[in-house]
Amino acid sequence: MTGRRLRITYLIDKLHRAGAQTHLGQLATALDREAFDVEVLCLLDGGPVADEMRARGLNVEVLDLGRLYAPRGLAGLKNLVAHLRRRRVDVLHTYLISSNIYGTIAGRLAGVGAIVTSRRDTGFSRNWRLHFVEERFINPRVDRVVAVTPAVAEVVRHERGLAPAKVLTIENGVDLEAWRPELHTRPGLRREWSLADDEIAIGVVGHLSPVKGHADFLAAAAVVTRTYPRARFLLVGDGSLRGELEAQSAALGLRGRVLFTGERHDIPAVLAALDVVVLSSHTEGMSNALLEAMAMERPVVATAVGGNPDVVRDGVTGYLVPPREPQALAAALLRIASDLPAAAALGRAARVDVAARLSLSRMVSRYEALYQELSPA
Repeated sequence: MTGRRLRITYLIDKLHRAGAQTHLGQLATALDREAFDVEVLCLLDGGPVADEMRARGLNVEVLDLGRLYAPRGLAGLKNLVAHLRRRRVDVLHTYLISSNIYGTIAGRLAGVGAIVTSRRDTGFSRNWRLHFVEERFINPRVDRVVAVTPAVAEVVRHERGLAPAKVLTIENGVDLEAWRPELHTRPGLRREWSLADDEIAIGVVGHLSPVKGHADFLAAAAVVTRTYPRARFLLVGDGSLRGELEAQSAALGLRGRVLFTGERHDIPAVLAALDVVVLSSHTEGMSNALLEAMAMERPVVATAVGGNPDVVRDGVTGYLVPPREPQALAAALLRIASDLPAAAALGRAARVDVAARLSLSRMVSRYEALYQELSPA
């Protein structure tokens, strides 16, 4: 340490409510304010996560660059360089591929002390042209790359231009105080949703997009209801696929068995009302929704993709199933429905496990150690 607070600048494209943005909000607001002087820059748009960070005393600036790879966006690079130079940033930490590109170029031009980029998934979301730029021009110029799971780190180590020694894993963490099952009762939202006490509520929480595998979830629901008619299925979230998924639900004969809740901002109460939480993704980095469900002692069934096997211990804290296989997903759900006491034990074990391995406090302390390592006295 230098005896002064280290100046940390985070850079991201948008601050709407999504996985990377939620993680950044948790990290930036939890850093030790006596050791770190923190700001957050946003290339494009603010949003609810920006508002929450400001409410907790952080400086959040929206650069509003418009289309990034157009004249206005590229012109904004000069302003970003000037900002970083004025602030004399010790560590610039960027999130998502466009911010990795913009931030690394601006950071090197501004003489930033160290640059950290992030990898949130195994690569499915990365535009190949931008990925080419990142490999050829950005990777050789960064000091560290943080991957959110060992599975993601293994993929990253094979990227061009990146020395494997620069890659480290810091898993997402969950705030165990915010996600406490005893603070929320099961009957709460079930009344709103007209769920009977003896019905088992099986839900998936997340944006309604193809990669999340909601179509597989509905196909599995059709199988489960034939054996276990007291099951109800909830899709919590919204997105471009909602109309298509509603049509699929009707075609499968699930009318009255499936509820589309839309976007919800009371997720702890949602999880308390559910008996089982499903993550049916076709690919995944490290799901905040999965960590939150486990912290709330919900038994989980997740596809064995990306970082999910790093989070769920199959048969101990939940069940893992192959992706894109509704029959396997249905079998795991029926296994839970057939022995609810055993399912409750899975949920309790899940919270114990995330408390030991994947807490927010552990995540924050590891990032603090990284920033201090990169800014020696």
